Amino acid sequence: MNAFDGAMTSLGVVVGSYIATVEDPKDVLDIIILGAVAMAISGFTGTYMVESAERKRRLNEIEESNPSEVPAYRRAARFVSAFAAVVDGSAPFLASLPCLLPFAFAYWGMIEIHVAFYAAIGGALAALFAVGAFLGRISEDSIIYSGVKMVVAGTLVALIALLLGQQ
Repeated sequence: MNAFDGAMTSLGVVVGSYIATVEDPKDVLDIIILGAVAMAISGFTGTYMVESAERKRRLNEIEESNPSEVPAYRRAARFVSAFAAVVDGSAPFLASLPCLLPFAFAYWGMIEIHVAFYAAIGGALAALFAVGAFLGRISEDSIIYSGVKMVVAGTLVALIALLLGQQ
């Protein structure tokens, strides 16, 4: 879920920057990075708090029914909470990389900024397809269909942003 949020937010930043005719790739880089870091911190802390609360509730149940299992469960609960938080925290940042890289190349003078805009949009849509395909695989649905649904959602975000930007 957080990967989807990271890709969609980065796509929104790219389209918004395009509409605003941003000329400096560093400006786009800064916004995407700050948004990705904010989503990473939010994903990490939110997941850690939720996972910890759920594990604590389960620990309380175990303490009542089988106190001898408490030490092992407590260690496992801490690990699972931290691991889930790291995964959820890193997902939006990793999903923003396909948008970040083209602007990094533009910043380093390797490509023009207008090329970076198109590459970033393509990268965001590819990231969304990958997330959808992954979800399709997990749910044992069509990988292609699930990926295309995510791309359609991303395309709608871009089109809505373009329409709103023309007013």
